[in-house]
Amino acid sequence: MTRIRLYQAILGGLRSFHYSSTRLSTFVSSTTPYSDKYYKPIITEGAAGFDKLVIPKDFCADNQSLTTESQEQLEEIVDTFDADICAAVGYGSGILPQNGYDKPDKEKQLDFIYLVNDTAKFHAQNVKQNPSHYATKSQTFINILQGSGIYFNPYISIKEKLTKYGITSTKSAFMDLSEWSSLYFAGRLQKPVNYIKDDDMLRFLNQYNLKNAMTIAIFLIQTNQFTEKQLYEQITSISYLGDFRMYIGGENPNKVKNIVSKQFHHFKKLYDPILQYFVRRNYLVITDNDATNRTFKTNLTTSTRINLISSLPLKFRTQLYSKYPESSVKEIARDEKLPENIKNLITSTIVYSSIIQGFKGLFTAGLLKSLKYSLAKRRKSV
Repeated sequence: MTRIRLYQAILGGLRSFHYSSTRLSTFVSSTTPYSDKYYKPIITEGAAGFDKLVIPKDFCADNQSLTTESQEQLEEIVDTFDADICAAVGYGSGILPQNGYDKPDKEKQLDFIYLVNDTAKFHAQNVKQNPSHYATKSQTFINILQGSGIYFNPYISIKEKLTKYGITSTKSAFMDLSEWSSLYFAGRLQKPVNYIKDDDMLRFLNQYNLKNAMTIAIFLIQTNQFTEKQLYEQITSISYLGDFRMYIGGENPNKVKNIVSKQFHHFKKLYDPILQYFVRRNYLVITDNDATNRTFKTNLTTSTRINLISSLPLKFRTQLYSKYPESSVKEIARDEKLPENIKNLITSTIVYSSIIQGFKGLFTAGLLKSLKYSLAKRRKSV
């Protein structure tokens, strides 16, 4: 099956992707400069524009490349699965260290998300290979719980490592990166992650996701001048707006600072092409070019605000516009309450998806594992 035909099967009603079959490993080492022009089809049409996306021939997203000392071990864990996995992403404190989490390696849980073509087919094969991973063996119930989100199996021992892995369809993951339909998957990729099994379309769409994360951060940040570290803290905080675990003590209240302070060098690499884009367009001005922690000030005119708002993900942008039923984009760009409305919209999007995901976890993990996971999160929060 050709690569284009493969994506036709993945996206179904969204039609096919058309792009070069050249793999990332053959591209030049420098990251391709960011440009909205690559993403015009989904900016203007959303999911309906997927079939018009074209990944540039020499596209490279080395800024997203991140490996750890345990890379080979992580790949071995992913390779234990017989069912087909299109892409695998490692995230969380077990994969990338965070300040405040100093558990011995044997007690750390390694978090993964697997992107698969067909979630039902994956679970059918995986239940046969790894029945102990599932709280229920009912294929019908598993498929209902899977839905369009992520199905997690936590506290699984693989290769003598404590593991949690989530399954999502490639279609759902790509939708979230491009439309911000739930911000559950897209929010995770706005922070450094480890691509254990790679996919070029995943990286391509995530460049757009990263650009939008920086756009939102600049609108939300409460001061006109800020350091690079403060910018990344604002970006990181986006995915925790509305996360109900932050309100019930299920997450460390210092989590954002803990992530950025420990992974600052990863953030600098990840967002480098996006920062270059914002500086080139004069949206940001460097006021102190300190090699370690640069300082920026915003330079947003009404025109540049319109440009940034108009390139946000279509679904998110449509919901934002609905808060201004009788206003033009120009009036929206000038509204003093724009940051508050953006924050409220993100919060409502995430609170819904996080509650649904938490509810699903009671069934996908089972009561005992859910309690164990909740207690572990609770201990991290103190």
